Amino acid sequence: MKFQTSLLNLNKCRDAVRSVGLFAIFALGAGLAQQASAGCLDVPGVKIPTTDLRNSLSPFGSARFMKADYRQVSDDEYAPSFFHAPIVGLWAFKYTSMGNSKTLGIPDGAPIDNGTTGWFADGNEITFSGARNPIVGATCIGVWKQTGERTYVLNHIGLSWNPIAPSAAPAGPGNPGGGPGAAGGPAFIKQSVTLSRDGQSYTGTFSINQLLPDGKTPATPAPIKGIIAATRITVETDTFEP
Repeated sequence: MKFQTSLLNLNKCRDAVRSVGLFAIFALGAGLAQQASAGCLDVPGVKIPTTDLRNSLSPFGSARFMKADYRQVSDDEYAPSFFHAPIVGLWAFKYTSMGNSKTLGIPDGAPIDNGTTGWFADGNEITFSGARNPIVGATCIGVWKQTGERTYVLNHIGLSWNPIAPSAAPAGPGNPGGGPGAAGGPAFIKQSVTLSRDGQSYTGTFSINQLLPDGKTPATPAPIKGIIAATRITVETDTFEP
């Protein structure tokens, strides 16, 4: 009989402890629900009481709920603006003389250069000339920036080499390198172009300022200037018409 009484008292104690535990969990859940409602659900005209957890004596510090939402973000949104420039790509180009007949004796319409040029997303550019002999230099590298919705400027530099310059030949307009097998002067080629609305071609103007080996003295009476025309090269391109 004493054993049954003890067992009954033990069960009552266990039920009491369970009730207290459930009540505590319910109270804590209700408090958190109120706090969550205040942080994540804004109902106009209704103020929901909240518990200020910042005054909590918890050893883990204060706690609070913050508003949060989800938005899908493309990796491109974190890239610099010029990554989105439609000028980026590979192009077949040609330079044609315009306005040089009086100063340089080059007639309008005369071909100056042609080849391929790559505009890179990082603001750099490279050109391979199909008209110049690679022995004397046929590669230029440059930098570009966008100036308008479809307009761009480019400044690139070409370095020359004269493999047959005689030892006694002085540097000059006809022999900017001077000396035997000497490096020539640099040429700064500046462009201003406008991309077509469909993004498949561009046109514009260019000027070529050839310098002597000192890098500052002009090698010609005036820069060579003209017009540019270029068409985009894609993975589907199978003809080359600068």
